Amino acid sequence: MWIVRPAALLVPALLLALCARGQSIYDDEGRTLYSREIYGGPMVHGDGWGLQFWYAKYRTAKDRHLFGFEGTGMKHPKEIKSYNPYYEDSRGYFYGKMNSLIILRPGYGGKHRIAEKIRKSGVELNWVWLVGPSIALLKPVYLQIGRRLDDQTGPPYDNIVEERYDPDKHFANNIFGRASWFRGVNEMAVRAGGFARLALNFEYAGNNKGIKALEAGATADLYPVKLPIMAELDGVKNKQVFLEFYLALQFGAKTVR
Repeated sequence: MWIVRPAALLVPALLLALCARGQSIYDDEGRTLYSREIYGGPMVHGDGWGLQFWYAKYRTAKDRHLFGFEGTGMKHPKEIKSYNPYYEDSRGYFYGKMNSLIILRPGYGGKHRIAEKIRKSGVELNWVWLVGPSIALLKPVYLQIGRRLDDQTGPPYDNIVEERYDPDKHFANNIFGRASWFRGVNEMAVRAGGFARLALNFEYAGNNKGIKALEAGATADLYPVKLPIMAELDGVKNKQVFLEFYLALQFGAKTVR
């Protein structure tokens, strides 16, 4: 007659429980199954820098839906910093600059794994695509303008006033320097357009739940009209299409199923 001891049943039960748990977080090839990713970080491009935040939801072991948001500044290639040569305490300004441009990009897209990590010290390679609205915020530029009591232009100035830059009134001989960047925030104009992006994402975190990645790609912003960053003087032209190559450093975490 066989006598079954309780202790003999405990070991197989534990093994079955571990196997069941293993099946819930690994696929048939032994890879960890994830449900979502949350990450973000700084980015730089040819004409500025910004910040981004992304949420990725796994559709399959390789494919993710991508949702998120980023904001970035955009300079004009013709921006050249100038100084008033007569006053050492003057603040630098960009002659001809009418508006500072900030672009907000809420986006939707996808992230597809091309090559997985072979070991913890390896790199996972993904390609990324994104589309969405491109919201341009145009903040007027204010300058410190030198005035003289005799109504003449040029230094020495009798007083300094802050005025919104006007290319018909303000010239190098009466611009003392730039005003605070925050002057004119309440006068921002909004222009709506769209953007599209393609990128390669290199994820190199040393553990399977962390995200450390370097992303390199190109973004195109398209607007129905030109955005007036600069006064169109001396052959300077504004654009309605902005094509920028960018590099982003990303940090975050993955959630295991």
